Amino acid sequence: MVIKCIADISPPDKLTNAYNYISAFYFLASVLGSAIGSLLLNDHVYILNGLSITCYLLTACVASIIPANYGRDDKTPDDTQPFPNRSPEISLPTLSVSATSLSRPASGVFSERKQHSLLSLLLQSWYTSFSSILTLFAVPNPTFAVLLVYLLYGLAVRIEILLPQYTSLALGWPLATVNRVLALKALVSAMVLFALPTIRKLYLEPRYSNKAHDGSTAIDLFIIKTSLVANTIGIVGLVIPAGVPFFIMSLCVYTTGIGLPDSLTSYGTHTLPAGEDVAEFYVRTGLITTIAALLGAPFWSMLFRLVLQNGWMAERLD
Repeated sequence: MVIKCIADISPPDKLTNAYNYISAFYFLASVLGSAIGSLLLNDHVYILNGLSITCYLLTACVASIIPANYGRDDKTPDDTQPFPNRSPEISLPTLSVSATSLSRPASGVFSERKQHSLLSLLLQSWYTSFSSILTLFAVPNPTFAVLLVYLLYGLAVRIEILLPQYTSLALGWPLATVNRVLALKALVSAMVLFALPTIRKLYLEPRYSNKAHDGSTAIDLFIIKTSLVANTIGIVGLVIPAGVPFFIMSLCVYTTGIGLPDSLTSYGTHTLPAGEDVAEFYVRTGLITTIAALLGAPFWSMLFRLVLQNGWMAERLD
């Protein structure tokens, strides 16, 4: 629901930046929380619990000031056209995107004239959650391709559940040292997400400004492809026994692909076919992410157990 609110109030060309900043602050807060937790866990557990409760209370207080109605002010006639003209040049790797599928009615996600009630959004989201399970992929392209990428990426990224144990076994480190490496991963994630809006503005927007199609959508597609390449190179590097520096470098390369989910969400929002509801799209992506997590975690755990039982990892380490 929060993502839906952000999509409603953010200008189209700033939507991905908003997602990047939110994700960056999340990773930065996780690093700070892990650091505070490691310092207080042994001797000051009650203070740690008190800080956790305080953070939850502050979150509830901040959430209570969210207005019941929201929407961008519509002050200019041009602002009622949220999406610039698109041409059929934008395409996914194997699925072409037609100009007709990219057209959006004025009552779409960025329409400002319609004010939304927070209660109605909750009820609509709950209803859509149950109805979307039966027709999860019953959508036209390019939304179908976006949801398929969500599913495959969600399954693949769940391999991170093995990262603490794999790092400890591969490098012979205690879990305390492994936690520091994982904190480094979160810190690199935050740095990449904070840097992406600047990279878009200084390097990517000038490159795509003269394109016939929508530059913002083309940039999102470029970031998606680049992030997939970084993830692939990094995960392959992690399994190569080349020492600690190479392992950490591979982990950092893998982490630089952290911008994929935000760009994929923005790309899917901008390319919704006419008649498709943005709230239902976000419900679909949430359900797919949850299903991928439920399937991916046991799959990778079972595969890793099989590797350990057969001694394949021990042979590689020797």
